[in-house]
Amino acid sequence: MSNTIASSSSFGARFAVHAASLVFLAGGLAPAYAAGSAAPVIYPAKGQSAKQQDQDKYACYGWARGQTGFDPAQAQQAAAPSAGMRPGGLLRGAAGGATIAAATDHDPAHGAAAGMVGIAVRERVKAAQAAQQQQAARAQQQAGYDRAFKACMEGRGYVLR
Repeated sequence: MSNTIASSSSFGARFAVHAASLVFLAGGLAPAYAAGSAAPVIYPAKGQSAKQQDQDKYACYGWARGQTGFDPAQAQQAAAPSAGMRPGGLLRGAAGGATIAAATDHDPAHGAAAGMVGIAVRERVKAAQAAQQQQAARAQQQAGYDRAFKACMEGRGYVLR
């Protein structure tokens, strides 16, 4: 009876490792390299089996994630929130443009339109700059994760290129 429990427990552990490996390979490693850099080619230099390689990939994924605090699977899913216009931004731009136009003996309606366009352009530039900064930070975090993953796999006897 205890052999049955031990063997079913061993089966459960093996099943969990295989299931986790499949989830990792299907959704974990692929998204990590989808944004421009190619996934590394992994060569089992010590003759590791495909099963062992999958287990090592999963273990190194977890280790690298723990070392860097960066999860490439989550990073791809976490889309940058859109930095929309601040409430009342266009209204303030229109009021400012109309005031300036009236003060300089120009048509306030044209001044309001110009103020709205100016605010919209400024907000768009700010949003683009924020997105660019976020993308650069994510690329830096990805590079740290990649170094940690490579170090782990090389420590387990694989060659990565």
